[in-house]
Amino acid sequence: MIPTLQHLPHSFKQLLMMMTLTLLLGVTMGLGLVMTTTGGDPSGIRDHYQGDVFVEGQIPEHYPMPVQELLITTHNHILTFTFIFGFLAGVIQFSGRLTPRQKRFLSIEPFISIVVTFGSMWGIRFISNGFVFVMIISSVLMYLSFYTMATVIFVECRGKN
Repeated sequence: MIPTLQHLPHSFKQLLMMMTLTLLLGVTMGLGLVMTTTGGDPSGIRDHYQGDVFVEGQIPEHYPMPVQELLITTHNHILTFTFIFGFLAGVIQFSGRLTPRQKRFLSIEPFISIVVTFGSMWGIRFISNGFVFVMIISSVLMYLSFYTMATVIFVECRGKN
């Protein structure tokens, strides 16, 4: 029988909790950066990628994001989030509280949201403002999955052997 998180050795549970805590700090700071650069609303997100609407005689506050910056942002985030969710999804497989269906959802959904969230940046920049709402929905799902997984890991690792 495979042990659950609660039944792992104390030192291994401490390691998992410290890694998860460090990821929580990094991801939360990244989310804070998103909120300060975009305001967290559709128009701020649109302006961040697409730039301000051009008005003759006025200097725009936001310029369209260059392709090179879009490439580096999507590259870095897709790779980083893939490893973050790969780690968390692997740990979640040892959860004694989640059902197999919940484990499957939490192991698959974030990877779909990663591609949709960071792909929608390109959609906002080059196709339509409507991709802002795609980005918001997929980002909310991605972050809800992240915080749910982190919470499950903490709750179960704090349990007694």
